[in-house]
Amino acid sequence: MIEKLLLTVLILRTAWRIFLEVLNLLHSTGPKVQIPDVLKDRITPEVLEKSRSYLKDRTRLKIVSEIVQLFVTIYLVLYGLPWLEKLFLTHSPLLQAFLLFGALGLILYTVNLPFRLYSIFVIESKYGFNTTKKRTFLRDQILTISLIVALSLLLIPLLLWLLSHPFWWWQASILAFGFILFFWFIQPTLIAPLFYTFTELEDEELKRKIRELIEKASAKILKIYKVNASKRTKKQNAYVTGIGRSRRLVLYDTLMDYPQDELLAVVGHELGHHAKKHIQKDVILFSIYATVLLYLTNFLYWQILKSNAFDVQRPHTIFVYSLLFVSAIGYFLEPVVNYISRKMEYEADEFSAKLLNTPAFMISTLKRLVRANLSNPNPHPLYKVWYYNHPAPEERIKALSQLR
Repeated sequence: MIEKLLLTVLILRTAWRIFLEVLNLLHSTGPKVQIPDVLKDRITPEVLEKSRSYLKDRTRLKIVSEIVQLFVTIYLVLYGLPWLEKLFLTHSPLLQAFLLFGALGLILYTVNLPFRLYSIFVIESKYGFNTTKKRTFLRDQILTISLIVALSLLLIPLLLWLLSHPFWWWQASILAFGFILFFWFIQPTLIAPLFYTFTELEDEELKRKIRELIEKASAKILKIYKVNASKRTKKQNAYVTGIGRSRRLVLYDTLMDYPQDELLAVVGHELGHHAKKHIQKDVILFSIYATVLLYLTNFLYWQILKSNAFDVQRPHTIFVYSLLFVSAIGYFLEPVVNYISRKMEYEADEFSAKLLNTPAFMISTLKRLVRANLSNPNPHPLYKVWYYNHPAPEERIKALSQLR
């Protein structure tokens, strides 16, 4: 019964994902689709056609990727994981867990790698976004794998200890919350610098104006950095990250060509996230979400153990099965999380408009981003509800226009 339920949920998740991708593609590229009125001053028919082509290429890749990953997952669930468990049974329980997780990670990484390479070096390059050199990509992969291995050396023994308790979900929830806080603290200072170079702003006038905005927003942000994002992409972004002493404002170097008022509007938006305590709310929201999923994982873990489902016995293997099932269920909860995220984005937009005493600069910035990033100006409503953690640009512009 559990086996059939797990496979059904995995197949339904993939089918729903593909359905949403096809639905969005047909809706966004149909012959009757027009440029939204609020974007007509920036988006030409040529740009619209290019954004449609970009969407088509990415959607096709996603669909192929989804199908391949589903077949690989089903094979692992039915045959691969039981075989790997038996293969490593002669070793100690801890070494068994390390070997099984390592083998599983290697399989999933190998399956996903061709799609990542094609996305970066074919699609993103085709549309002029990719600036990543093969040497940089290889270095990023080595660093990422090294970090995962280092974390695994700490987390896998902890996982085995948790699984030795009957109701480990609440203990895991507390540890997850602590890990989130720890990660938010070390990410800006220890992890991000491994991949990017952060430097002080050279433009003293811009730095002064940003400081004035920070002071006006009553934000406790002492550090302002420019990051060499152009080493990997031409897309633009900015963000506030970290907690306590590690908190900082980071601007992509790809933003430096923006008109100063528009760049300040972007900064105002990020300060809005800080002023509205969105980072803290995100941590709390994620902790609640993780607690719910861990509770369900714990419940399913014991059901699989009692029923001897999938012909596996080791705690770490059963945990993988229960986590696979609960992750599939969690996918259907994403619209709730994204709805809350979109509300925060509206609040940050409004904060920026009030901070600069006009929404005009934020509106102009959004239009520039849509054009520069070839964003889809006509996403399907259901696709937005499911996947968009930011409101669609057209919706953000309309909301800002009402603040005039």
